[in-house]
Amino acid sequence: MKIVAGLKGFKMPKPNKYSKLNKNINVISSQPLISVIMPTYNRKWLVGRSINSLLTQSYKNIEIVLVNDAGEDVQEVVDQFHDPRIKYFQNEKNLDLAGTRNVALHHVTGNYICLLDDDDIHLPYTLEFRMYMINKLGADVVYSRALQDMWRPQPNVKHGYVSIHKQLYWDSPFDLDLILVQNIAPCCCPLFSRKSWEKTMHWFDESLTTSEDWAFWVELSRNNIFYELKIIDCECSIREDKTQMTGSREGYNTHLPYLYKKWRPYAKNLDWVIEHQRQAIRAKGLVPEMLGL
Repeated sequence: MKIVAGLKGFKMPKPNKYSKLNKNINVISSQPLISVIMPTYNRKWLVGRSINSLLTQSYKNIEIVLVNDAGEDVQEVVDQFHDPRIKYFQNEKNLDLAGTRNVALHHVTGNYICLLDDDDIHLPYTLEFRMYMINKLGADVVYSRALQDMWRPQPNVKHGYVSIHKQLYWDSPFDLDLILVQNIAPCCCPLFSRKSWEKTMHWFDESLTTSEDWAFWVELSRNNIFYELKIIDCECSIREDKTQMTGSREGYNTHLPYLYKKWRPYAKNLDWVIEHQRQAIRAKGLVPEMLGL
């Protein structure tokens, strides 16, 4: 077992670790800029791990749009990196994940955009590989696979967790109707072009406390093909004490009927979508007919 956070966990990089960037300025200037949207909330002890996974990418031309959702200030963490690619903003009040990601969307300047939560990581070649496939496929949206990293609290260690198991986190192909029934990937897996988003100008739905990323992918998919990359290039932490940023099961069950109804007009094969949406509702112990489905 590996301690992944806490007193013996992630260590901040030494000052000036990224000063070598100036030597690579010609390489960086020839690469399209990727904006990484990262919301954070009361994760001062953990957000540095996620930031570090981005700053150590083989693909260097990135900006990290870090938005603090009115939680504990992480300026101290940002300052320890000494890297101008981090753009740090703070909400005056708590806006939840959807609202905070919308704040970040207002600030992105890149040609391409991806998401990363403050408790997840990208592996070292993630962005380079995704951009390579974007160019090779002539695509505007690609998505990969993620590992689900299961964490167990470590007794007597503040913010201490032990990684006890890793497994594949979703393995779903892209289909215009299937995405109306189930999500295709965690939020950290897709990379999409700015122009693909501008086709829809759909923002994250701030009425949702969960599944806001799934709703965003559905809207994006109405005008763009999602190219599936069968490779694992990121890790999503799932903690036994249920301290993820994603919403509760109760919130998911509340929002799912609303989303299913909203998306039915998008269906190419409506009968198939209705039947599979009902199956998904029943699998959660709910009665679709009582929910108007």
